[in-house]
Amino acid sequence: MKCDSWTAIGVLGVCLTVAGCSSAPKSAPSQALLAPVNPTCGLTTASSGELGLSCLLTGPLADTQVDAERPGNTACSSDSFLVFKQNISAPIWLVHGQKGDEGPLHVRVGGRVGPGTHAGKIGKSAGNDCDAIVGPVANLVTQYGGTYVAMVDKTQRPVCVSHSRLILSTFTQKLSVGLSKDISDVTRESTTDTLQKRLDLEVATQVNQYLHPGKALPEAAISRHGRCPDGFRTFVGN
Repeated sequence: MKCDSWTAIGVLGVCLTVAGCSSAPKSAPSQALLAPVNPTCGLTTASSGELGLSCLLTGPLADTQVDAERPGNTACSSDSFLVFKQNISAPIWLVHGQKGDEGPLHVRVGGRVGPGTHAGKIGKSAGNDCDAIVGPVANLVTQYGGTYVAMVDKTQRPVCVSHSRLILSTFTQKLSVGLSKDISDVTRESTTDTLQKRLDLEVATQVNQYLHPGKALPEAAISRHGRCPDGFRTFVGN
């Protein structure tokens, strides 16, 4: 920790500021690729005869910058907070060809998600490039459940998600300590967006492996969360 002439005390990973001390510089929001795809989530045929994904989706997630005053803004600002060390654990039941919607051009994949958990840490970003954390760092714990649907474009190589939608009908989120601003709305939006991207990546990967065995997603596709490069839209319809 670099504090020059200031004094700081670290307790249980929380930087207590004394006379203006901030935590040591840390990396900007991680742009690292998401966790390796869970090998247990391959497309399999259930006893009902339906082909789909029925597994526990787990693993770490990339860091996310959120803005307390401007939902959806991920750029560094005076109102930025960093969500980091994120992990998820969620059972998923997704049907390949849901509602019979499958053809040579696309396939619909949809079903239930959760009840699951999301855990991470969040702190106030500091510095011109938001490369530091100042003040308390809170543990962020979320419990959720809902429905997910995606349309997978089978004409592209690799296949990709062109539309998707995640609706969380249950959502409970708690912070271990209070922060300088009420960020409950933006953390809900950020958590939902992060979960949807992870689901999109899983669906794109598993459908691609099913249609083209042995063909792993390239890094460019993973960095897009398995979404199509020519535009991604929110799924509309039932």
